[in-house]
Amino acid sequence: MPYTAMQGLLDPLYPRGIWNYFRSAFFGDLDDPATGALVSAFGRVPNPLSELHVHHLGGAMGRVPGDATAFATRDRDFILNVVARSGDAGGYPAAVEWARTATGALGPDAATYVNFTGEGGEDRVRAAYPKDTYERLVAVKDRYDPTNLFRLNQNIRPTSR
Repeated sequence: MPYTAMQGLLDPLYPRGIWNYFRSAFFGDLDDPATGALVSAFGRVPNPLSELHVHHLGGAMGRVPGDATAFATRDRDFILNVVARSGDAGGYPAAVEWARTATGALGPDAATYVNFTGEGGEDRVRAAYPKDTYERLVAVKDRYDPTNLFRLNQNIRPTSR
């Protein structure tokens, strides 16, 4: 299958005009508090377009040391990906609030995954990395992109910016 075809497999799920917001949280166990939070969030889903995805982690990914790559949150067993969607602008604020509440219910230590976030603000980007990892990424940015040319992403700003 050509790469471009694979990349387009989910396109029918995201038709033009749909409002999308993503949020995530890593968590350690599917224990009673976590499953209770997930069931409660699902019970409050704002519309039939919104989804909760629970991904089981571990395996080969979990055997790589946390400080070996930019993806350092390898010590959690699960990640919740919240896909909050609305058919129009009017339903979007409720969908966003639902997503924030769903991830927040997993606790204050629930780091986010940078690829599953609809917010590019500095606080969300920082929440995606442990402190030491974030500082290493700033050093890389300082060396290779000190003017912050590559900033239209979940941006890590260089020290000079």
